[in-house]
Amino acid sequence: MRTLWKVVLLALAVLAMVAGTYLLAAAILTRHAVDGRPAAREGVEVFVCTNGIHTDLVLPAVTSAVDWTIDLPDGDFPGAAPWASHRSFGWGDRAFYLETRQWSDLRLSTALSALFGRGPSVMHVHALHRPAGSPDCGVIVLGDGQYRALAAFVSGSFRRDGEGRVMPLPGSGYGAADLFYEAVGHYSPVETCNEWTGKALRAAGVTVGAWTPFEGGVMRWVR
Repeated sequence: MRTLWKVVLLALAVLAMVAGTYLLAAAILTRHAVDGRPAAREGVEVFVCTNGIHTDLVLPAVTSAVDWTIDLPDGDFPGAAPWASHRSFGWGDRAFYLETRQWSDLRLSTALSALFGRGPSVMHVHALHRPAGSPDCGVIVLGDGQYRALAAFVSGSFRRDGEGRVMPLPGSGYGAADLFYEAVGHYSPVETCNEWTGKALRAAGVTVGAWTPFEGGVMRWVR
């Protein structure tokens, strides 16, 4: 019994060390800026929004540079308001997104799958109105080339069929104005939903932290 307790205490010590190292790395790298281009005075307005845990990119549905309605037509969002001018994009673990709609739904198997990066990912897309003035959102302005780079990163995160079309998951939305699509990559403690947002911003040349696993690490750069 004494040996068993020693093993348990050792395991807990190792877990605490790993968790501490993870949090320390996040704290340092979140604040270590990857310098981007100077802020544009004119261009495409991009929003980064948070629910306190997870961040989304909110992009205009149609601009001269990118027309998201080609891949994500209005018909995918029958419950969206007629004035829904934007699409929000959030990447994450498929099981966590679809099976954990409330914290009470969380299962150990779902958490472990996300923790070890074994499950497939999805892209959550929501048709909504421009969220200007929301306290939950920050806004940045991107030049045409920057916005194209951001859009290319987002577009490349969708899994596509043999004809290059995105792959929706019918009936998967939380309502009639949102829908989930198959995505590429696997969620993990390193590749989190918020780090996906950080990577998208870095691809566009936006100054942001070197690693942004938590939502606060993203929002501190865009508010």
